[in-house]
Amino acid sequence: MKSTARDMLKVLIVAAGLSATGLSSAAPAFLPYKADPNTLHLWHFDEPAPPFEDAGAIPTALRGMLNGAHAGEKSLEGFGSAVSFAHTPEDEPGIDRPYGPILLAKPELDNTGKDNVNAPFPVMGPDGAFTIEAIVRLDVLPANSPSYAADIVTMDDDNQANRVFLFRIEKPGFLSFVPIAGDAVRGGGLATIPTTGRHAIRTGEWFHVAVTYDGNENASDNLKLYWTRLDSAEQSANLIGRGTLTADLRRELGDFAIGNSGKFNQLGPFEYFPGCIDEVRISSIARRPYDFFFVSPEEKARAIDLLAATRPLQMQVGLTLHQVYVNESMVLRPQSGVPLVLGPGTHRLDFDFGFPVGELADPVAVKCRLEGLDEEWNPTARGMTLTWEMLGEGNVLLGRTVFSTTRSSPGWESDVVDSPMRRRTEPLYVPEGTRRLRVIMSSGAPDTTGCWVIDDLALTRSGKPETNLWVNGDFGRGERTDQIGGIPAGWTRGGSEPAIARLMLADAPALGLLDAEQSHSGLWTCSQALPVRPSKGGETFLISWSEAFNVISGAALHATYMNVPSGKYTFRAIAVTDHPLNRTTQLAFPIVIRQPYWKQAWFMPLVVAGIVVVIGWGLFLNYQRRSRHRLSIIRMSNAVERDRARIARDMHDDLGTRVSLLKHAASVVRQAIDRDPSKARGQAVRLESAATDLVWAMDGLVWAVNPSNDTLEHLAGHLSGLAQEIFREAPVTLRISIPTDLPAVALRSDFRHHFSLAVKEALHNILKHAGPCEASLQLLVEGGTLAAFINDTGAGFDLDNPDAGNGLLNLLSRAREMGGTCEMDSAPGKGTRVVLRCPLPKVPVLLNS
Repeated sequence: MKSTARDMLKVLIVAAGLSATGLSSAAPAFLPYKADPNTLHLWHFDEPAPPFEDAGAIPTALRGMLNGAHAGEKSLEGFGSAVSFAHTPEDEPGIDRPYGPILLAKPELDNTGKDNVNAPFPVMGPDGAFTIEAIVRLDVLPANSPSYAADIVTMDDDNQANRVFLFRIEKPGFLSFVPIAGDAVRGGGLATIPTTGRHAIRTGEWFHVAVTYDGNENASDNLKLYWTRLDSAEQSANLIGRGTLTADLRRELGDFAIGNSGKFNQLGPFEYFPGCIDEVRISSIARRPYDFFFVSPEEKARAIDLLAATRPLQMQVGLTLHQVYVNESMVLRPQSGVPLVLGPGTHRLDFDFGFPVGELADPVAVKCRLEGLDEEWNPTARGMTLTWEMLGEGNVLLGRTVFSTTRSSPGWESDVVDSPMRRRTEPLYVPEGTRRLRVIMSSGAPDTTGCWVIDDLALTRSGKPETNLWVNGDFGRGERTDQIGGIPAGWTRGGSEPAIARLMLADAPALGLLDAEQSHSGLWTCSQALPVRPSKGGETFLISWSEAFNVISGAALHATYMNVPSGKYTFRAIAVTDHPLNRTTQLAFPIVIRQPYWKQAWFMPLVVAGIVVVIGWGLFLNYQRRSRHRLSIIRMSNAVERDRARIARDMHDDLGTRVSLLKHAASVVRQAIDRDPSKARGQAVRLESAATDLVWAMDGLVWAVNPSNDTLEHLAGHLSGLAQEIFREAPVTLRISIPTDLPAVALRSDFRHHFSLAVKEALHNILKHAGPCEASLQLLVEGGTLAAFINDTGAGFDLDNPDAGNGLLNLLSRAREMGGTCEMDSAPGKGTRVVLRCPLPKVPVLLNS
């Protein structure tokens, strides 16, 4: 039974942090390896020429040093000599010598099986576990090297059946391990070599490189890649990435080589970087980070003791929710069992979940669903993905289809350049309302690594397969499409590391993803208008592209749900495995999207109550309006009645008195005309004066009720004529001051009547009591107030003891009826001043109506 895949993480962290307090500050005194029971092969390369002896348990000497490789190069201090893979002009590919430096198990290269390593030559333990390591020194950085890769240790072959693995440095700056099974690749590992920090890649310095595999082919992250700068500060190997082998390495025997590939083709072998390699060791176990020569014996013993004291963990399968994204933004997850509460509206929900490191990663099935939205279990997309989104008017998402890619394409070689492109065709259902298509080519979850290249992207209708509806499907048009950093027209880079998205260049540009990052992802995005309208009810189109890929899925899985409405949901994922102890496992995460306010329980009662209030308020306003209208009618009727009563009263009081006086005077004249003619003549004069007064009273009454006089201008003219008539034969000098630009203000008859009578009363007081004097009448409009100023220089009177016949009470009473004031100022011998102020009426009734 294979050993557990889970590393004791706490142990390794402690081991990595241990330090030797007694070490000297001088350069470390590293010592070469001595073979232990787990050492299969060990080459020190201290010989001046081949053969190079193998100190491992199953030794195989290396006999071929070809094409410019030479021994005796100075190695790391304490390690003797190394093999140099120097680059000279004659080592360039060409007609005469198209091969680079190489170290072989056999003396010569051959395109048959003659250069295959002899059996027995194991590269793994009985359970499939292995560690392959070496120390390397680069003379030039990978980007400046003559070839596209530097093979550190390989088991490759011209015969597809004998190809096993490639452990090498890629030109873009990656450390990779590629397991090969004929024309297929079984996972692998790819990690970015540090360019900053203490382990940053540099020329002229020695680095320890290693790959380990724990033999658990059903576990995630079962392969680890190390890159460690060799100095005194390190007490643990520097892990730069993880990968996954989906099966153990094949136990075939091919061309075992160091520093290059033994595969014989038209390019040579030409997979090397100028530099040196030394101390190559292959072990039958996955070595721990402390189990390398640069870790001091004391620290190694301490880490082993700590590991032994820790109870081993039993392997179990388990799913873990790593992160939740809402509308493409990461959110903080609440405590376990507490639902994530979101605001009203539709949301995009993304879930990153998967297996913890070391747990089973190749279950029979991993499915998920969002309970409350769909009841079907849907398979999760692993690896890299090509997503097609169908957009309607306003870019509303109508549908989404995801095509995933994992493992390797048929015929995959060591890289994209050597691998054949295979055509892939898939159906794509396009809803009826689709107006645009958006394509997203993603490198998947952050821990997914590998390479994927596509070309000749086509979108066709089933009935017209010859017409490509996708523009620029060959990626030929765009910006700098002859460079890996170019951008095809219509496409944009994205993701947490956009540099993962690049153009792959061979004969022509192709869209590619090259991901060696363990914690980042990249993507390409393009959106185009759909040039045709789908059939009614939707239509199935065909999409096709050419592709080559080697994708190493990590432990992370991903699920996306678009346009999730308000409601209560539970995201569930379930893994069904063939593990003998754990058949299934699942995770659950509750989510609540609040209802919009119009769907809340309190909303409808509130709406009904609001409608009732509005209707009631409307009825109240209507009742109030009708009441005001009725009240206005009543007030108008009352005003008419008051006018009638006033007219009747005036006619009775004034005209009746004057008529009675006329009647009495006429009777006296009739009786005295014969007996006392002089008396009759006096009464006739009185009769004439009374008749004149009666005419004036009738004129005043008619003026007051005539609606054509309801203006401020007519009132001013009336008061002016009235004053002149009163003082026509009196010993009073009169001055009248009335503005010529009086505002056009409409007046009611009652206001005119009361105001004119009040002014008339004040003028009559001057006529009766002031004696010979000067008098003045002045009218002014001050804001919304009409003011009358009546002054005289006559006898005056004492305000504290007014004469009852002065009519002062009448003045005050009429002012109050108009809502105004009457101010008087007088003193004996100093004349009198009367100021009458009344607001111009804005309503059809008086204040006391």
